[in-house]
Amino acid sequence: MSRPILRLNDGYDHTSPELCDEVKELQNELQQEGYALDADGFFGRDTEAALKQFQSEHNLDDDGVAGALTWAALLGTPPPASDKVYPTTIARNDSGYLKQLDAATQYLAFVRQGAQQYGIDVPVLGGLGSRESRWGLALQPAGAGGTGDFAERGFPTRFRQGALPPDGGGFGRGLMQIDFDAHEFARTGDWQDPQQNILYGCKVLADCLSFFQRKQNLQGKPLLRAALAAYNCGPGNVLKAIRNGLDVDFYTAHRDYSKDVLNRAGFFQLNGWE
Repeated sequence: MSRPILRLNDGYDHTSPELCDEVKELQNELQQEGYALDADGFFGRDTEAALKQFQSEHNLDDDGVAGALTWAALLGTPPPASDKVYPTTIARNDSGYLKQLDAATQYLAFVRQGAQQYGIDVPVLGGLGSRESRWGLALQPAGAGGTGDFAERGFPTRFRQGALPPDGGGFGRGLMQIDFDAHEFARTGDWQDPQQNILYGCKVLADCLSFFQRKQNLQGKPLLRAALAAYNCGPGNVLKAIRNGLDVDFYTAHRDYSKDVLNRAGFFQLNGWE
């Protein structure tokens, strides 16, 4: 099982107390390697120094940050394939994300179906549903049949005469927040059905992946980031960002969409979504 990224000052009450257990695990592993440390759960300068020395002795980048390669060396496991590991800053026991995990687990069979059908990693879909709807917890009403994104838009349009959809809901439909204006499925399809909603979201992401494979010949994580960003702001905007030398998230919400989804994906991977 993967571990979260750990660095200086993790575990302290004023920084990331939710990472205290993971820091203790790191310190215990370093103790097993012969380093004199207190396993107190606080990533201080002594832990950083020991970790840097361990990294140097194992031909790793001695940056004092415990990432996937460092954890693999400490645990004696094979180095992970980089495109299948999703590093995260979120603790495995983060209470807010555990609530999302609990909500999402009831839909895991549908997530696995979509992952297999469209060739998308399960943790990525976990992160996508987390960002879009907190797996239904952020919707009105909460659950698979709720909607989000109640920001008013210009009108009239082909599909509505007011600033919001005519049924009184938000523009984002269901768990994967399929947009009312952009997708017929969100207007006439069975978007309230969690299985169909998840599968449709998978199709949208898969279409974005295919688009950037054709247009930019991207592969691996750069391709995935571009596709995730396009899920949020559209392929055209992401393509414009790439051609202008900007980050793929430049036109996304808060300019962090793909990075945030992959960070959340790491949390789901930490908790067994593989």
